[in-house]
Amino acid sequence: MGNDRKSRRKTERRPVLSLFTATSFLVLVSIPAFGQSSILPGTDLNFQGYVMEMPVYENIHPTLAELTGVSPSEFSNLIRLRLRPTLHIGDNTKIGLAYEVDGLYYSQNVSFGLASTAPLRQVVGLRWQPVDTKHATVSDYIDRLYIDHEFSFGTLVIGRQRISWGTGRVWNPTDIFNPINPADFGKIEKDGADAVSMKFFLGQLTDLQIVYNSEYHFQSSNYAARFRTNILGYDFAVLGGSLDREPIAGGDFAGNVWTAGIRGEALVSRDPAKSGGYYVRWILGMDYQFTDRLYGLFEYYHNGQGTLDRSKYDFAGVLEGRILNVAKDYLALSGSYQATSLITVTLASISNFSDGSGYLAGTINYSASDNASIALGSLYTFGKTLTEYWYYPQAYYLKLETYF
Repeated sequence: MGNDRKSRRKTERRPVLSLFTATSFLVLVSIPAFGQSSILPGTDLNFQGYVMEMPVYENIHPTLAELTGVSPSEFSNLIRLRLRPTLHIGDNTKIGLAYEVDGLYYSQNVSFGLASTAPLRQVVGLRWQPVDTKHATVSDYIDRLYIDHEFSFGTLVIGRQRISWGTGRVWNPTDIFNPINPADFGKIEKDGADAVSMKFFLGQLTDLQIVYNSEYHFQSSNYAARFRTNILGYDFAVLGGSLDREPIAGGDFAGNVWTAGIRGEALVSRDPAKSGGYYVRWILGMDYQFTDRLYGLFEYYHNGQGTLDRSKYDFAGVLEGRILNVAKDYLALSGSYQATSLITVTLASISNFSDGSGYLAGTINYSASDNASIALGSLYTFGKTLTEYWYYPQAYYLKLETYF
Protein backbone atom coordinates (compact mmCIF):
# COMPACT_ATOMS: atom_id res chain seq x y z
CA MET A 1 0.00 0.00 0.00
CA GLY A 2 1.38 3.34 -0.97
CA ASN A 3 4.75 2.82 -2.66
CA ASP A 4 3.82 5.03 -5.58
CA ARG A 5 3.12 8.65 -4.65
CA LYS A 6 2.05 9.55 -8.14
CA SER A 7 -0.69 6.90 -8.11
CA ARG A 8 -2.11 8.61 -5.02
CA ARG A 9 -1.98 12.09 -6.46
CA LYS A 10 -4.25 11.75 -9.48
CA THR A 11 -4.81 15.34 -10.47
CA GLU A 12 -5.93 16.96 -13.69
CA ARG A 13 -3.25 19.17 -15.23
CA ARG A 14 -4.48 22.21 -17.08
CA PRO A 15 -2.48 24.71 -19.11
CA VAL A 16 -4.52 27.68 -17.90
CA LEU A 17 -5.37 29.23 -14.53
CA SER A 18 -2.36 27.70 -12.82
CA LEU A 19 -1.27 28.35 -9.26
CA PHE A 20 0.42 31.62 -10.09
CA THR A 21 -2.31 33.19 -12.24
CA ALA A 22 -5.02 32.24 -9.76
CA THR A 23 -3.04 33.53 -6.79
CA SER A 24 -2.28 36.80 -8.54
CA PHE A 25 -5.93 37.27 -9.44
CA LEU A 26 -7.10 36.64 -5.88
CA VAL A 27 -4.52 38.99 -4.39
CA LEU A 28 -5.36 41.78 -6.82
CA VAL A 29 -9.09 41.39 -6.18
CA SER A 30 -8.78 41.09 -2.43
CA ILE A 31 -6.29 43.83 -1.54
CA PRO A 32 -8.74 46.70 -2.10
CA ALA A 33 -11.26 44.98 0.16
CA PHE A 34 -9.08 44.84 3.26
CA GLY A 35 -10.26 47.42 5.73
CA GLN A 36 -13.42 48.03 3.73
CA SER A 37 -16.85 46.62 4.45
CA SER A 38 -18.22 47.40 1.00
CA ILE A 39 -16.55 47.29 -2.43
CA LEU A 40 -19.71 48.00 -4.44
CA PRO A 41 -23.04 49.52 -3.39
CA GLY A 42 -25.14 46.85 -1.68
CA THR A 43 -22.26 44.40 -1.29
CA ASP A 44 -19.94 43.32 1.51
CA LEU A 45 -16.76 41.27 1.14
CA ASN A 46 -15.65 39.07 3.98
CA PHE A 47 -12.13 37.76 3.49
CA GLN A 48 -10.79 34.94 5.68
CA GLY A 49 -8.25 32.18 5.44
CA TYR A 50 -5.32 30.51 7.11
CA VAL A 51 -1.74 29.40 6.63
CA MET A 52 -0.55 26.07 8.00
CA GLU A 53 2.82 24.37 8.11
CA MET A 54 3.17 20.77 9.23
CA PRO A 55 6.53 18.96 9.27
CA VAL A 56 6.04 15.21 9.75
CA TYR A 57 8.51 12.44 10.57
CA GLU A 58 7.26 8.91 9.80
CA ASN A 59 8.53 5.45 10.67
CA ILE A 60 7.30 2.80 8.23
CA HIS A 61 7.08 -0.79 9.44
CA PRO A 62 10.42 -2.48 8.53
CA THR A 63 8.70 -5.41 6.82
CA LEU A 64 6.51 -3.11 4.74
CA ALA A 65 9.50 -0.93 3.88
CA GLU A 66 11.42 -3.99 2.71
CA LEU A 67 8.50 -5.28 0.64
CA THR A 68 7.99 -1.90 -1.04
CA GLY A 69 11.67 -1.07 -1.43
CA VAL A 70 11.61 2.21 0.51
CA SER A 71 13.46 3.55 3.50
CA PRO A 72 11.77 2.84 6.85
CA SER A 73 12.05 6.54 7.74
CA GLU A 74 10.55 9.49 5.91
CA PHE A 75 10.36 13.22 6.43
CA SER A 76 7.64 15.39 4.90
CA ASN A 77 6.72 19.04 5.22
CA LEU A 78 3.33 20.37 4.16
CA ILE A 79 2.67 24.09 3.74
CA ARG A 80 -0.92 25.09 3.05
CA LEU A 81 -2.48 28.44 2.19
CA ARG A 82 -6.26 28.59 2.09
CA LEU A 83 -8.13 31.74 1.03
CA ARG A 84 -11.86 32.04 1.75
CA PRO A 85 -13.44 35.23 0.40
CA THR A 86 -17.23 35.54 0.61
CA LEU A 87 -19.10 38.26 -1.28
CA HIS A 88 -22.48 39.21 0.22
CA ILE A 89 -24.90 40.77 -2.26
CA GLY A 90 -27.78 42.36 -0.47
CA ASP A 91 -29.31 40.54 2.48
CA ASN A 92 -30.09 37.19 0.84
CA THR A 93 -27.33 36.30 -1.62
CA LYS A 94 -23.67 35.38 -1.23
CA ILE A 95 -20.92 33.99 -3.43
CA GLY A 96 -18.35 31.82 -1.66
CA LEU A 97 -14.90 30.69 -2.77
CA ALA A 98 -12.22 28.55 -1.13
CA TYR A 99 -8.91 28.43 -2.96
CA GLU A 100 -6.02 26.36 -1.62
CA VAL A 101 -2.31 26.10 -2.40
CA ASP A 102 -0.36 23.12 -1.03
CA GLY A 103 3.40 22.79 -1.11
CA LEU A 104 4.73 19.37 -0.11
CA TYR A 105 8.33 18.28 0.37
CA TYR A 106 9.08 14.60 0.94
CA SER A 107 12.35 12.80 1.47
CA GLN A 108 11.34 9.80 -0.64
CA ASN A 109 8.68 8.91 -3.17
CA VAL A 110 6.17 7.52 -0.69
CA SER A 111 3.58 8.95 1.67
CA PHE A 112 0.84 7.53 3.83
CA GLY A 113 -0.62 10.47 5.70
CA LEU A 114 -0.48 13.65 3.62
CA ALA A 115 -1.22 12.83 -0.03
CA SER A 116 -4.69 12.15 -1.37
CA THR A 117 -6.36 11.30 -4.63
CA ALA A 118 -8.51 13.55 -6.74
CA PRO A 119 -11.83 14.00 -4.91
CA LEU A 120 -15.04 12.33 -5.94
CA ARG A 121 -18.40 14.11 -6.45
CA GLN A 122 -16.98 16.77 -8.78
CA VAL A 123 -17.83 17.51 -12.41
CA VAL A 124 -14.46 18.94 -13.39
CA GLY A 125 -11.10 18.82 -11.69
CA LEU A 126 -10.20 22.39 -10.81
CA ARG A 127 -6.78 21.22 -9.67
CA TRP A 128 -3.37 22.03 -11.07
CA GLN A 129 0.16 20.95 -10.29
CA PRO A 130 2.67 23.42 -11.67
CA VAL A 131 5.55 21.84 -9.71
CA ASP A 132 6.18 18.07 -9.64
CA THR A 133 9.75 17.04 -8.87
CA LYS A 134 11.43 14.06 -7.25
CA HIS A 135 11.12 15.48 -3.75
CA ALA A 136 8.54 18.24 -3.96
CA THR A 137 5.16 19.15 -5.40
CA VAL A 138 3.11 22.32 -5.47
CA SER A 139 -0.58 22.01 -6.24
CA ASP A 140 -3.48 24.40 -6.13
CA TYR A 141 -7.20 23.92 -6.47
CA ILE A 142 -10.61 25.47 -6.03
CA ASP A 143 -12.31 23.60 -3.20
CA ARG A 144 -15.47 25.73 -2.90
CA LEU A 145 -17.19 27.92 -5.47
CA TYR A 146 -20.91 28.47 -5.02
CA ILE A 147 -23.76 30.95 -5.02
CA ASP A 148 -26.19 30.83 -2.11
CA HIS A 149 -29.57 32.56 -2.16
CA GLU A 150 -32.11 32.54 0.65
CA PHE A 151 -35.82 32.75 -0.12
CA SER A 152 -38.61 33.13 2.37
CA PHE A 153 -39.35 29.41 2.04
CA GLY A 154 -35.82 28.00 1.81
CA THR A 155 -32.25 28.22 0.56
CA LEU A 156 -30.78 27.39 -2.86
CA VAL A 157 -27.04 26.65 -3.24
CA ILE A 158 -25.46 26.02 -6.67
CA GLY A 159 -21.83 25.08 -7.20
CA ARG A 160 -18.98 23.38 -5.36
CA GLN A 161 -20.13 23.20 -1.77
CA ARG A 162 -20.04 21.36 1.53
CA ILE A 163 -23.19 19.30 2.17
CA SER A 164 -23.18 18.49 5.86
CA TRP A 165 -25.27 15.43 6.71
CA GLY A 166 -25.08 13.15 9.71
CA THR A 167 -24.38 13.45 13.42
CA GLY A 168 -21.26 11.31 13.96
CA ARG A 169 -18.10 12.87 15.36
CA VAL A 170 -15.61 10.36 13.88
CA TRP A 171 -17.48 8.52 11.12
CA ASN A 172 -20.45 9.75 9.09
CA PRO A 173 -22.12 6.95 7.10
CA THR A 174 -24.83 9.34 5.89
CA ASP A 175 -22.36 12.05 4.86
CA ILE A 176 -22.43 10.66 1.33
CA PHE A 177 -21.21 13.70 -0.61
CA ASN A 178 -18.20 14.80 1.49
CA PRO A 179 -16.58 11.81 3.26
CA ILE A 180 -13.17 12.04 4.96
CA ASN A 181 -10.89 9.41 6.49
CA PRO A 182 -10.48 9.98 10.27
CA ALA A 183 -6.87 8.71 10.05
CA ASP A 184 -5.89 11.52 7.64
CA PHE A 185 -4.51 14.00 10.17
CA GLY A 186 -3.24 16.30 7.41
CA LYS A 187 -6.74 17.03 6.15
CA ILE A 188 -8.90 19.75 7.69
CA GLU A 189 -11.78 20.47 5.32
CA LYS A 190 -13.85 17.94 3.48
CA ASP A 191 -13.70 18.07 -0.31
CA GLY A 192 -16.46 20.09 -1.95
CA ALA A 193 -19.15 18.47 -4.08
CA ASP A 194 -20.47 19.96 -7.33
CA ALA A 195 -24.18 20.07 -6.68
CA VAL A 196 -27.48 21.87 -6.72
CA SER A 197 -28.92 21.87 -3.22
CA MET A 198 -32.37 23.12 -2.23
CA LYS A 199 -33.48 23.26 1.39
CA PHE A 200 -37.15 23.94 2.19
CA PHE A 201 -38.06 25.33 5.62
CA LEU A 202 -41.10 23.41 6.84
CA GLY A 203 -41.12 24.60 10.43
CA GLN A 204 -38.91 26.01 13.14
CA LEU A 205 -37.00 22.71 13.53
CA THR A 206 -38.12 20.92 10.36
CA ASP A 207 -36.71 21.06 6.84
CA LEU A 208 -36.37 19.08 3.61
CA GLN A 209 -33.14 19.17 1.59
CA ILE A 210 -32.88 17.86 -1.98
CA VAL A 211 -29.46 17.47 -3.62
CA TYR A 212 -28.44 16.72 -7.20
CA ASN A 213 -24.73 16.01 -7.77
CA SER A 214 -22.88 15.28 -11.03
CA GLU A 215 -19.46 13.75 -11.53
CA TYR A 216 -16.89 13.12 -14.25
CA HIS A 217 -17.94 15.79 -16.76
CA PHE A 218 -21.63 14.92 -16.21
CA GLN A 219 -21.04 11.25 -17.06
CA SER A 220 -22.67 10.11 -13.82
CA SER A 221 -25.03 11.62 -11.28
CA ASN A 222 -26.08 11.19 -7.67
CA TYR A 223 -29.18 12.50 -5.96
CA ALA A 224 -30.70 12.31 -2.50
CA ALA A 225 -33.31 13.91 -0.26
CA ARG A 226 -33.12 14.33 3.51
CA PHE A 227 -36.01 15.18 5.82
CA ARG A 228 -35.13 16.44 9.30
CA THR A 229 -37.30 17.28 12.31
CA ASN A 230 -37.27 17.36 16.11
CA ILE A 231 -39.37 15.10 18.31
CA LEU A 232 -39.36 15.41 22.10
CA GLY A 233 -36.03 17.19 22.08
CA TYR A 234 -34.32 14.74 19.70
CA ASP A 235 -33.25 15.59 16.17
CA PHE A 236 -34.23 12.92 13.64
CA ALA A 237 -33.51 12.69 9.91
CA VAL A 238 -34.27 10.19 7.15
CA LEU A 239 -32.79 10.15 3.65
CA GLY A 240 -33.02 8.26 0.39
CA GLY A 241 -31.63 8.46 -3.12
CA SER A 242 -29.08 7.04 -5.52
CA LEU A 243 -25.30 7.07 -5.04
CA ASP A 244 -22.82 5.62 -7.54
CA ARG A 245 -25.77 4.12 -9.44
CA GLU A 246 -26.92 2.20 -6.34
CA PRO A 247 -30.00 2.89 -4.18
CA ILE A 248 -29.41 4.22 -0.68
CA ALA A 249 -31.57 4.80 2.39
CA GLY A 250 -30.72 5.86 5.90
CA GLY A 251 -31.16 8.21 8.78
CA ASP A 252 -29.62 9.74 11.87
CA PHE A 253 -30.55 11.07 15.29
CA ALA A 254 -29.01 13.20 18.04
CA GLY A 255 -30.10 14.23 21.49
CA ASN A 256 -29.30 13.98 25.18
CA VAL A 257 -29.63 11.30 27.84
CA TRP A 258 -29.57 13.31 31.06
CA THR A 259 -26.48 15.48 30.52
CA ALA A 260 -24.69 13.24 28.01
CA GLY A 261 -24.99 13.63 24.26
CA ILE A 262 -26.02 10.60 22.21
CA ARG A 263 -26.11 10.20 18.42
CA GLY A 264 -26.38 7.59 15.73
CA GLU A 265 -26.48 7.10 11.96
CA ALA A 266 -27.21 4.28 9.52
CA LEU A 267 -27.01 3.89 5.75
CA VAL A 268 -28.20 0.97 3.63
CA SER A 269 -26.95 0.38 0.10
CA ARG A 270 -26.15 -2.37 -2.38
CA ASP A 271 -22.64 -3.64 -3.04
CA PRO A 272 -22.17 -4.01 -6.82
CA ALA A 273 -19.39 -6.54 -6.18
CA LYS A 274 -21.93 -8.88 -4.59
CA SER A 275 -24.88 -10.11 -6.59
CA GLY A 276 -27.98 -8.72 -4.89
CA GLY A 277 -26.01 -8.10 -1.70
CA TYR A 278 -27.01 -5.19 0.51
CA TYR A 279 -24.98 -3.84 3.39
CA VAL A 280 -25.52 -1.50 6.33
CA ARG A 281 -23.05 0.98 7.79
CA TRP A 282 -23.99 2.46 11.15
CA ILE A 283 -22.53 4.30 14.13
CA LEU A 284 -23.57 4.85 17.73
CA GLY A 285 -21.78 7.37 19.90
CA MET A 286 -21.91 9.30 23.12
CA ASP A 287 -19.98 12.26 24.54
CA TYR A 288 -19.90 13.90 27.94
CA GLN A 289 -18.46 17.09 29.42
CA PHE A 290 -17.20 15.76 32.76
CA THR A 291 -15.93 19.14 33.98
CA ASP A 292 -15.25 22.54 32.49
CA ARG A 293 -11.84 21.19 31.47
CA LEU A 294 -12.41 17.48 30.75
CA TYR A 295 -14.36 16.11 27.76
CA GLY A 296 -14.68 12.56 26.42
CA LEU A 297 -16.46 10.59 23.72
CA PHE A 298 -16.76 7.14 22.25
CA GLU A 299 -18.14 6.04 18.91
CA TYR A 300 -18.76 2.53 17.58
CA TYR A 301 -18.78 1.93 13.83
CA HIS A 302 -20.08 -1.11 11.99
CA ASN A 303 -19.01 -1.25 8.35
CA GLY A 304 -21.21 -3.79 6.63
CA GLN A 305 -19.34 -3.19 3.38
CA GLY A 306 -16.09 -4.40 4.95
CA THR A 307 -14.65 -7.89 5.20
CA LEU A 308 -13.09 -10.17 7.80
CA ASP A 309 -10.69 -11.63 5.23
CA ARG A 310 -7.43 -9.64 5.28
CA SER A 311 -6.54 -10.87 1.80
CA LYS A 312 -9.64 -9.10 0.46
CA TYR A 313 -9.03 -5.70 2.07
CA ASP A 314 -9.91 -3.03 -0.49
CA PHE A 315 -7.00 -0.64 0.02
CA ALA A 316 -7.40 0.58 -3.55
CA GLY A 317 -10.85 1.84 -2.56
CA VAL A 318 -9.35 3.71 0.41
CA LEU A 319 -6.73 5.40 -1.78
CA GLU A 320 -9.33 6.31 -4.40
CA GLY A 321 -11.67 7.77 -1.78
CA ARG A 322 -14.53 5.32 -2.46
CA ILE A 323 -14.42 3.86 1.06
CA LEU A 324 -12.87 4.89 4.38
CA ASN A 325 -12.21 1.56 6.11
CA VAL A 326 -11.78 -2.03 4.98
CA ALA A 327 -12.89 -4.23 7.90
CA LYS A 328 -16.15 -4.67 9.82
CA ASP A 329 -16.13 -3.21 13.33
CA TYR A 330 -14.35 -0.24 14.91
CA LEU A 331 -14.30 1.70 18.16
CA ALA A 332 -13.10 5.28 18.60
CA LEU A 333 -12.27 6.79 21.99
CA SER A 334 -11.24 10.38 22.54
CA GLY A 335 -10.67 12.73 25.43
CA SER A 336 -9.42 16.26 25.83
CA TYR A 337 -8.23 18.15 28.88
CA GLN A 338 -7.70 21.89 29.06
CA ALA A 339 -4.61 22.04 31.23
CA THR A 340 -4.48 25.83 31.17
CA SER A 341 -6.36 28.59 29.38
CA LEU A 342 -3.85 28.24 26.51
CA ILE A 343 -2.92 24.52 26.50
CA THR A 344 -5.20 21.61 25.58
CA VAL A 345 -4.15 17.96 25.61
CA THR A 346 -6.05 15.46 23.43
CA LEU A 347 -5.77 11.68 23.34
CA ALA A 348 -7.63 9.55 20.78
CA SER A 349 -7.65 5.98 19.54
CA ILE A 350 -9.31 3.90 16.86
CA SER A 351 -9.40 0.11 17.15
CA ASN A 352 -10.25 -2.35 14.42
CA PHE A 353 -12.06 -5.14 16.28
CA SER A 354 -11.97 -7.36 13.21
CA ASP A 355 -8.18 -7.79 12.99
CA GLY A 356 -6.87 -6.26 16.24
CA SER A 357 -5.06 -3.31 14.68
CA GLY A 358 -5.50 0.37 15.41
CA TYR A 359 -3.79 3.58 16.38
CA LEU A 360 -3.27 5.89 19.33
CA ALA A 361 -2.94 9.63 18.74
CA GLY A 362 -1.90 12.39 21.08
CA THR A 363 -1.83 16.15 20.60
CA ILE A 364 -0.71 19.06 22.73
CA ASN A 365 -2.17 22.31 21.40
CA TYR A 366 -0.94 25.74 22.48
CA SER A 367 -3.04 28.79 21.64
CA ALA A 368 -0.36 31.36 20.86
CA SER A 369 -2.89 34.13 20.20
CA ASP A 370 -6.51 34.66 19.21
CA ASN A 371 -5.70 33.57 15.65
CA ALA A 372 -2.60 31.36 15.92
CA SER A 373 -1.87 27.95 17.43
CA ILE A 374 0.96 25.46 17.72
CA ALA A 375 0.29 21.73 18.05
CA LEU A 376 2.67 18.85 18.71
CA GLY A 377 1.26 15.45 17.82
CA SER A 378 2.04 11.78 17.38
CA LEU A 379 0.35 8.78 15.81
CA TYR A 380 1.23 5.31 17.10
CA THR A 381 -0.11 2.44 15.01
CA PHE A 382 -0.26 -1.19 16.02
CA GLY A 383 -1.34 -4.51 14.53
CA LYS A 384 -0.05 -7.80 13.19
CA THR A 385 1.38 -8.13 9.69
CA LEU A 386 -1.13 -7.33 6.91
CA THR A 387 -3.77 -5.98 9.29
CA GLU A 388 -5.34 -2.64 8.39
CA TYR A 389 -3.33 -0.22 10.51
CA TRP A 390 -0.10 -2.19 10.09
CA TYR A 391 0.17 -0.37 6.74
CA TYR A 392 0.09 3.04 8.42
CA PRO A 393 3.38 4.49 9.73
CA GLN A 394 4.22 5.83 13.15
CA ALA A 395 4.11 9.60 12.79
CA TYR A 396 5.32 12.62 14.74
CA TYR A 397 4.37 16.08 13.61
CA LEU A 398 4.33 19.77 14.44
CA LYS A 399 1.42 21.87 13.20
CA LEU A 400 1.63 25.65 13.01
CA GLU A 401 -1.54 27.56 12.08
CA THR A 402 -2.46 31.19 11.79
CA TYR A 403 -5.87 32.49 10.73
CA PHE A 404 -6.83 35.82 9.26
